[in-house]
Amino acid sequence: MADRPSVSEMLDDSEEHVDEQLKQTPEVIKTDGPIDTTDLYIDTPKWRKYSQVSCVFADLAGSTSLRNGRWEASTASIYDAAVKPAVRILADFGADFIDVQGDAAFGLFTGEYSKRRAICAGITIKTFGERVLMPALEKKWPTNTPQTGFKVGCAVSDLLAKKIGISRTDHNAPVWAGRAVNYAAKCSQQAAAHQMIVTKPIADTIRCNEYLWYSCACSDESAELWSEQHVEKVSGKDAEGLLLTSGWCETCGDTYCEKICTGSWRRPDLDSKRNFLAYGKYQKVIKFREANGLQIRRGIGG
Repeated sequence: MADRPSVSEMLDDSEEHVDEQLKQTPEVIKTDGPIDTTDLYIDTPKWRKYSQVSCVFADLAGSTSLRNGRWEASTASIYDAAVKPAVRILADFGADFIDVQGDAAFGLFTGEYSKRRAICAGITIKTFGERVLMPALEKKWPTNTPQTGFKVGCAVSDLLAKKIGISRTDHNAPVWAGRAVNYAAKCSQQAAAHQMIVTKPIADTIRCNEYLWYSCACSDESAELWSEQHVEKVSGKDAEGLLLTSGWCETCGDTYCEKICTGSWRRPDLDSKRNFLAYGKYQKVIKFREANGLQIRRGIGG
């Protein structure tokens, strides 16, 4: 007989644990500064609360089909070739915590410009998949190229964190309670290869940053890069997201990324465009006031 408790003993022990946990009211401890997983509680009803944590979730597209007609070693090399650079990118953009889940990785960002750094990390990962990973796979397998790339999601929310599992063993891990990780994963699930979907709080940051919202100075006319995207299985206004299909420009990408991550939002080359848009809004306000004034003078105002 194996050296383990009986099934009945396991269930009795589990029932005792459930009863004990549900009788307690966990203490929530507001925690400032970067996420430190070594400081998370375990075996005690205490959770740390981190404010406005940005999450980037990058999932390898079509991973289940990568094994078709290929040796196991080849499939393993694709996974390693794809996921490790994604983790490095998350780390290079200053993610406080990074986790790998099979063919996916996610990073959590706090601190100064955390939303911006998360957005730039996501764009960099999807650009890597399209510009570096796919050409390498096409060179390796020119007649039967694996079709893959990264599907990226990004969201932000407060997060509660603690370690759950068996203390003083390898069988425990941080658990993140809150919308950010869940919603970023749902955005990733809805995206296709080389696409990035973000929830509304991230979208609001993007719309306010000219380096993110418009195409770069290399194009004849700066156009809006992001399109409206309803995020499925996400509740409330968070579902009013955005979709990005393009990656970093090879000429402007380095400069624009640095500007975004260091707090810049206003592009000098867009001064005339900004003035034109502002003038258009001004004209609309004037026309509305004139029409409203005319109605009042005619005695048909509400």
